This record gives sequence, structure tokens and C-alpha cells, in this order.
Amino acid sequence: MDTYHRKNLKGDLIEAGIALVAKEGLEGFSLRKVAALCKVSHAAPYSHFGNKDVLLEEMQNYVSESFSAELEKTIAKCKDKEALLMELGKTYLRFFSKHPNYFAFLFGKSNITLDLTEGAEAQKNYRPYEIFKAAAAEFLERKNCPKEKRNDITISLWAFIHGITSLATMRGAKRGFKWEEKLPDFMQIINF
Repeated sequence: MDTYHRKNLKGDLIEAGIALVAKEGLEGFSLRKVAALCKVSHAAPYSHFGNKDVLLEEMQNYVSESFSAELEKTIAKCKDKEALLMELGKTYLRFFSKHPNYFAFLFGKSNITLDLTEGAEAQKNYRPYEIFKAAAAEFLERKNCPKEKRNDITISLWAFIHGITSLATMRGAKRGFKWEEKLPDFMQIINF
């Protein structure tokens, strides 16, 4: 095994850890296995993470931050406010379709917390959801949606795109279309 320090070993260990958890679950996860996947000594991960819980937390942060950055890029690029929710949905779908291991890890094996209550404190909540929620709030306000319905609609929209993405990243799901191209048709069904 190579024991030398290579550029971005920390990132490689994170990616290998995500792939390992997606494939074998948390019960098959160990720093030794992550090191073997990266072809480094079994001690190498300890110099970056200390223990497997720290690596798991770093993996979760890495995926969440990458996902948040993609959502924020979409908001910055989208000049048509009426199309923003659709574009965020496409970004959600595209991001996890490109990285199905991220989806399997983040929503199946990680320790994220998501507060769906109406008055949830944004700074303490799951950041990608808060980005989406803020865009949905602006959209629903422009549509004069009653305030008491907005949280339910936001949760429903998030759950909808999450469910579509779950199908898109599912290994055994057969389809005769491209998910991103079909998303507007699916969205039309729920009238958005």
C-alpha cells in the first residue's frame, strides 16, 4: 500500500467512505476498509479524521455542502422567478442522479436532522431544505397562497422531488425517459 501523502487524500477518503456506506451500510464501514479503497496505509485515515464517527460526520457535511452549493448556484443563475422551483427540482434531481451514492448515504445512512415545523430556526436546520424553503416561500407569497398552507405545500414539494430523485437513483428502476426531461410533466400534475 502507498503510504505517501497525496494531494486531496482527505477528499478521496471521504468519497471512498460514501461509496462504502452506500454499498455495505454502516455495519460494513471501517476506516481500514476506506484506507484499502484508497490504497493507503490503514493508519492514513486517522491522520485526517481521528475515528470513524468523525469521518462519517465529514462525509455528511461534504455531501450537504456540495448539494447546498448547487442549489445556490441555481438560484443565482435563474432570472425567471416563476421557474425557480422547477429549476431547483432539476438541480436536486441532477445532483443526486450524478452521485447516487450521495443520495443513498445522505438520506439512508447519515445523521442529518430536518425540522419541518413552521417556525423552525433556519440556522439550525438542514441547509439544503432551508434554501429550498426560502425559494418556495417567495414563490407562494407571489401566488397569494394562504400563509397557513405554505409550510404544508413546501413540505409536499420537497417530498415530491425527493421521491422522484429516490426513483431516479434506484438501481432497479426501469424507465423509458430521462428524469430531468420528465420532471416538468410530473410537476404539472401537481399544478406547479
